[in-house]
Amino acid sequence: MVSADNGLHAEPDLQVWGAEDALRSGQRAERAWLLARAAQRSAATSLDHSAASHERTADAYDVAADRNNPGADEYRRHAARHREFAREDRLMARRLRRMADAGPMGIAGL
Repeated sequence: MVSADNGLHAEPDLQVWGAEDALRSGQRAERAWLLARAAQRSAATSLDHSAASHERTADAYDVAADRNNPGADEYRRHAARHREFAREDRLMARRLRRMADAGPMGIAGL
């Protein structure tokens, strides 16, 4: 019987395997971070759209209140609430963008 390796037998180099595992782990972590960053930016964009929608709704309530409706005070309260929602949405969008820009472990520019 003939052996393809001419009878030589080598032990696997565990350090090489460990380095390969570390490299793959780093690549997976980087991909996960990039996906998280994209998700944060997407969420920030959605919040910008939401803020714009709340502003339009507030404007519509202001127009209704300006028509001297009996419910003008209530319309103005609704407008104020929607403007507050818009402010909160814009604040959250800015926070998400800062997080996305910060990089892993909060280090900017990575």
